[in-house]
Amino acid sequence: MSNNLLFELQTEELPPKSLSQLISQLVANVRLELNKVQIDFTDIRGFATPRRLALIVTDMAARQPDQVLERRGPALQAALDQDGEPTKALGGFLRSCGLTDISQLQQQETPKGTWLVYEQHKAGAGVGELIEAVISQSLANLPIDRKMRWGATRTEFVRPVHSAILLYGDEVLPARFFDCDTGRVTLGHRFMGQGETCIASANDYIEALRAEYVIVDFEERKSTIRQQLQAIATQENASIVIDENLLDEVTALVEWPVALSGGFDPAFLSVPEEALISAMKSHQRYFHLVDKAGKLLPRFVTVANIRSTQPDTVIKGNERVISPRLSDAAFFFRRDQESPLQSNLVRLESIVFQAKLGTYRQKAQRISALAGFIAEQTGIDVSMAQRAGLLCKADLVTGMVGEFPELQGLMGSYYARHDGEALEVAEAIKEHYLPTFSGGELPQSGVGQAVAIADKLDTLTGLFGIGQPPTGSKDPFALRRQALGVIRICIESGWQLDVKATLSFAATQHNGDFGTEAVYDYMLDRLGSWYQDQGIPADSFAAVRNSNIPVVDLRDCDFRVRAIQAFRQQPLAASLVAANKRVANILKKTNSQPAAVDPGLFIEAAERQLHDALGKAKILLQAKHSDNQAFYEQQCLVLAGLQAEVDRYFDGVMVMADDPAIRANRIAMLYQMRELFLGIADFSLLQD
Repeated sequence: MSNNLLFELQTEELPPKSLSQLISQLVANVRLELNKVQIDFTDIRGFATPRRLALIVTDMAARQPDQVLERRGPALQAALDQDGEPTKALGGFLRSCGLTDISQLQQQETPKGTWLVYEQHKAGAGVGELIEAVISQSLANLPIDRKMRWGATRTEFVRPVHSAILLYGDEVLPARFFDCDTGRVTLGHRFMGQGETCIASANDYIEALRAEYVIVDFEERKSTIRQQLQAIATQENASIVIDENLLDEVTALVEWPVALSGGFDPAFLSVPEEALISAMKSHQRYFHLVDKAGKLLPRFVTVANIRSTQPDTVIKGNERVISPRLSDAAFFFRRDQESPLQSNLVRLESIVFQAKLGTYRQKAQRISALAGFIAEQTGIDVSMAQRAGLLCKADLVTGMVGEFPELQGLMGSYYARHDGEALEVAEAIKEHYLPTFSGGELPQSGVGQAVAIADKLDTLTGLFGIGQPPTGSKDPFALRRQALGVIRICIESGWQLDVKATLSFAATQHNGDFGTEAVYDYMLDRLGSWYQDQGIPADSFAAVRNSNIPVVDLRDCDFRVRAIQAFRQQPLAASLVAANKRVANILKKTNSQPAAVDPGLFIEAAERQLHDALGKAKILLQAKHSDNQAFYEQQCLVLAGLQAEVDRYFDGVMVMADDPAIRANRIAMLYQMRELFLGIADFSLLQD
């Protein structure tokens, strides 16, 4: 027998930005716990509104399957003595099982003989006996950063809980969650509903609440809002810009969405549209409209949580609320432009970047010097890079960024253009924070890339220099993201930059005593993780990292890693990797140092053949370096061409010969071979 199970917690308003994550995790947790207790079901569907978390388990079995618990006792031979009487071993086993006679045991044949076994049949527990513990454990495992307490108890949850429903079919299962006994009563819409409503059965839940103006399905509400937004955009002959994060947040704030359009004074369009959009999104959660050219229109769409009989009043209220926000933006924009951006450098002297690393003024000076160094290495305009680096943090003390912190960099770009700074400088100021998240957009201009790398490496070398690298739980300066940003800019934008030399220069801007090995190793670790995220095994990067060519040019490193990955697909790869492993293992066991090979000591033909092949390969590998992946793929094919000689050598030559001179000469041959391969990668680290 099976039925649907309904669970609902009715709470005070849940945090909108984490509502979607809460319900998806609750569903995952319940799924896991039900599997642990072996309760069969078809699926679990989660529901979430501002005031409830709920789920329905479909086709849930009424009880666990019956279980057969098997306990193995002594061997039959050890259970009875020569007279056929029970031994102490059998007597102890019977007592531990609550039995009195050997006839109550079964015999089990195994390759090692016959054993006595006790099989106990246990009826499966019912849903009513198990479900409270299943759900309680699932709730306890939710990812909640800060829990709240309420009332006189020490009960904690993300928000105070008012009631709980637990129905199996149409039957209430008695349980207690957060000091609330389960029942079948919930609340409809705060204003449009009739108040309390009874849920007859799990199957009635969705429609019963819909009748009370609550759409409990998060995705259905989200889809409804999206459709309403698009419909209004069509009416307005415009395009609606739907930020998915904002859409999720608005969906989490309403139970019965009603989209309404409003407008603001077109005079505000003289303010940078990013500031207007930020004010509408972050402060009021409005969606903005643009014309066919993508230019902001003085219109917005808000999503109400009620179907008002006077929608014009609701719209006017929203228009009245947004106007002061836009006025603030206009005021700050005008006031910030009264003084040049460069004048803000003095004010940066009072803003601390990090106690041991100085102020933002000092950081700007370091970025400027480092950006100039990077530009010089890569052919970028040095003066532009230095100027952009000096001004890139100057907007942090402006009124606009103080009101809208998310506009830092962008407002600096606007003010730089207003001051007549070069377009390259203005663009670099806007781009230097990029990428702002994993996989995010990269700076596109050369000066912007130089300043972005300089800013990130300055932070990395500084924090590592004062002994504050990121830990497993703490990374307040987002050093992981900073390192990944440098990696992506260098590789994806094709930068030929010596990272080691750049780190050393960055360290001198802080303190001559700052070392860079730790931060360099950290960046390579992040590079390895980045490759794994792209589906490239860790050993492919490890092989390149441990070659004789130091990883200093990340773009060149990327060419080698991808060439190695392509080489691994070749039929010849497996035997060459095996040969490299064999060579590495032999050399580990010797205490000798690399030496010249003496052809006069060759005895076997295979020795001379391999020596000649290595010489030819060395000449081919000394070909002029080409700046692409294909060059390294060709180098790998050259090494692959050694397969026959390498196999013949190991098949016909005893490396560890009795004669010391011959043995040393053969070991020298192995060193020569290993050095040749290490010029690209340590192939011995590749796994089969």
